[in-house]
Amino acid sequence: MKILEAARWAPSAGNCQPWHFVVVTDSQTKTAIAEISTKFSKKHWTQFSPERARYLAARGGSWDKSYMKDIPILIAVCYKLSENMKDELILGSVWMAVENMLLAATDEGIGSCVYTFLNRREENEFKEILHASQGEIACMIQLGYAKIEPISPSRKQIKEIVSFEHL
Repeated sequence: MKILEAARWAPSAGNCQPWHFVVVTDSQTKTAIAEISTKFSKKHWTQFSPERARYLAARGGSWDKSYMKDIPILIAVCYKLSENMKDELILGSVWMAVENMLLAATDEGIGSCVYTFLNRREENEFKEILHASQGEIACMIQLGYAKIEPISPSRKQIKEIVSFEHL
């Protein structure tokens, strides 16, 4: 609940709070999500460059998402686009809520990972399972306790991403 509460307090454009969170713990639902994720991920991994696939594999990445059925909690981050708000404002607001959830999970000692979809067909299959006919699904947040400490991804140096006064 602390993680969900952190999302609730995320800033949003015009305080629109466009999000809704579907907490998934049911094993059948998680199995269906894992099967859909694996099906679409397997197809997309074939489109990665060999370098990208090697990089992801070296960090433990794989097209096989069957592990998702064993994750204690999956949270589908849903949202509705508004007629009077620009899409990017709504999406920016949703991603602030996601970041708050990830930070709160870390603060609680819980491992987290964001699973984003590679296309609308995958999202639509998730929407069907979750009975989420209204709105969109931004991502699936995976929450649990890590068996091993993950390898930190590489990051650009601060001087590569920050400038002062001018670009």
